[in-house]
Amino acid sequence: MAFDIAIGQYHHTTSVLHRLDPRVKLTLLIVWIASVFLADDFWGLGLLLLGVLAFVGLSHVPLRTVLKAFAPLSFLLIFPLLMNALFVPDGTALVHAGPLLVTDEGLHRGLFMSVRLFLLFIAATLLTLTTSPIALTDAIASMLAPFERFGVPAFEISMMVNIALRFIPTLLEEFDRIRKAQIARGAVFDSGGPLRRLRAIVPVLVPLFAQSFYHAENLAVAMESRCYHGGGNRTHYHVLRMELRDLVASLVMAALLILMIVVL
Repeated sequence: MAFDIAIGQYHHTTSVLHRLDPRVKLTLLIVWIASVFLADDFWGLGLLLLGVLAFVGLSHVPLRTVLKAFAPLSFLLIFPLLMNALFVPDGTALVHAGPLLVTDEGLHRGLFMSVRLFLLFIAATLLTLTTSPIALTDAIASMLAPFERFGVPAFEISMMVNIALRFIPTLLEEFDRIRKAQIARGAVFDSGGPLRRLRAIVPVLVPLFAQSFYHAENLAVAMESRCYHGGGNRTHYHVLRMELRDLVASLVMAALLILMIVVL
C-alpha cells in the first residue's frame, strides 16, 4: 500500500482491548470524549494523556503505528493553534510586528485546543486499530436498534460506517496511482508555495472523486445482484455477549469520568 497509515486499518492481535465487546469500546470512546471536554487545564489533559498511553500499552499496538494516523490529520492540530495564536488579542503580547500579534493567552488557548484534539484523534484511532470493521458494524447496529421504533435506520447507518472504513485504503491506493500518473505526464506537486501546491492537487482530486463514485456504483450493483437487503431479520455469525472484562472496563472509565468531574 502506498500510504502506510493507520486510519481505518485493523491491527490484529490478542490484547485486552481487542477482546472487549465492541459496544463497550464505543461507549468508552463516548465517555473518553466527555472526559476530554471536561478537562479545563493542562493538568487534566496530562492525566488523560497518561491514560491513553496506558491504553496503547494494553492494546499491544506499537505507538509508532498509532501515530502514523496523524500524518494526514496534522493540519487539524496546527489549525486551532494558529487561529488562537494569531486572532486572540487577550494577554501579554509576545510578537507584535505590524498587523501580526501573538499573545501568551492566544498561544495558551491554541496549544490547549491542539492537545485536546490530539487526545480525541488518538482515542478514535485506537478504536479502529483494536476493532474489526465487522465488529464495529455489529456494535453500532446493536446500540442503535432501540431507536428503530422511531424510524432510525440502525442497520443502514452501521453498514455505511463499515463501507466507509473499508474504502479508505482503496481510495488511498487510487490517490497514489493517479498522482504517479500525473507525475509521469510532467505534473509537479512538491515545489512552489502553498497555493501552487494546492492547485497542483486539483488534477488529482477530480479523477479521484470520479473513481470513488465508480467504486460506489459497482458495489451497489454487486449488492443488488446478490439480492442483498438489510434490516432486523438478518442474523449474525458472531453474537455479541458481555463478559466480566467488559464490566471491569466500564467501571474503570466510569471512575475516570467521575474523577474528571469531581477533581477538575
